[in-house]
Amino acid sequence: MKEKLVYIRAKSDKVPPLQQRLLRVLFVFLLGALLGFLAKFSDGSVKGLIGTYLSFWIVITTIIAFRSRSPKAAALHTFIFLMAMLLVYYFYSMVLFGFFSMDYFITWGGIALLSPIGGYAVWYAKGNGWIAALCAALPISLLLVEGYSFFYSFGIPKGFDIISAVLLFFLLPANHFQRLRMLPIVTMLFFLIERLEVLYYLP
Repeated sequence: MKEKLVYIRAKSDKVPPLQQRLLRVLFVFLLGALLGFLAKFSDGSVKGLIGTYLSFWIVITTIIAFRSRSPKAAALHTFIFLMAMLLVYYFYSMVLFGFFSMDYFITWGGIALLSPIGGYAVWYAKGNGWIAALCAALPISLLLVEGYSFFYSFGIPKGFDIISAVLLFFLLPANHFQRLRMLPIVTMLFFLIERLEVLYYLP
């Protein structure tokens, strides 16, 4: 199994010093905390709307995951980032408004607990082959499902979704051939996610 994964995308043999790895984890934590604060602080504005939608967090966690040193690091970084964001977002809401939604926190906390699986998979999106194309297609398909209504509603947050999907389409694949591999998978996943109404089950 390890040999097959290495064929998709090989991690670097160079292991950074422990201090450097801890600094990266700290940076990811602080980034999540900062964005969680800004998302709540800008609630009600256009910027706040963008931060409220799932797509914003998909883009950031995807970039964090595929830029990590290894799939295990990607799993750790995505979890740390999302948990930091959630803790600050809901703590700030409680301090500012005296309101804390336990149901929402538990639901999104559960998603954050599952995020290492997504981070681990997305790390391989920068690799080669059909599995890498599938890993890259997953976040792009979610963004397209979330944002395709832009073409008749022209909403700014939905436009952000489309721009983000295009950005990841160019950032994630390792080469042009991988982008060609992605196209049929993105199309299939788009219709599957849309027909099953997966996103409607999220709060």
